[in-house]
Amino acid sequence: MEENITDKLEAYLKDLEERYKYYYEVERDKEISGVKVDIFAKSSTEYFRQVLTKDIKIDQYYTKEYAIVKVEKSFVGKKELDKFSQFLTSLTNELITPSLDVMSTTLNGVLITASGFSEEAINFAKKFKFSKSFLLGIKGWCDIRLILVDLKEEKLYSNKKGKEVLSAYKIKSKSWLGGDRT
Repeated sequence: MEENITDKLEAYLKDLEERYKYYYEVERDKEISGVKVDIFAKSSTEYFRQVLTKDIKIDQYYTKEYAIVKVEKSFVGKKELDKFSQFLTSLTNELITPSLDVMSTTLNGVLITASGFSEEAINFAKKFKFSKSFLLGIKGWCDIRLILVDLKEEKLYSNKKGKEVLSAYKIKSKSWLGGDRT
């Protein structure tokens, strides 16, 4: 049973890492603020407007996105999820430097378990909300997407902001005939 859980978790992490590689710089088993995360991924996208030629830019700005993926092998209750959400909130001070060039930063906090989530934890995740603006939005803003992946029940849960990207975290069904599950 223990091997099956570990295999399931590792297979999902490898699949997630492959999905991230196209758009993110990916690191495995990284320590951030004293907490070990299984996957840390970052992406930066540049937007700009031009006039006449590609060399003349009217304006430009960046959006940044981070994915912090953490695995819990045991059952996850509200207490563990609250601790993870506080960790994500504290990362806004460490990862984000307010700037006129960076319009928005999004942190995708992904908590994965093969043993399930309590009802309280699921409700907490659905109600979780975090948005922070820097200098009234002039120096950008930050949002947190909280995503829960339950490999036991093969279900996904998220806060309102997380619904924007929830389909990217689909769980591939073990029976190869069944395709993806959400």
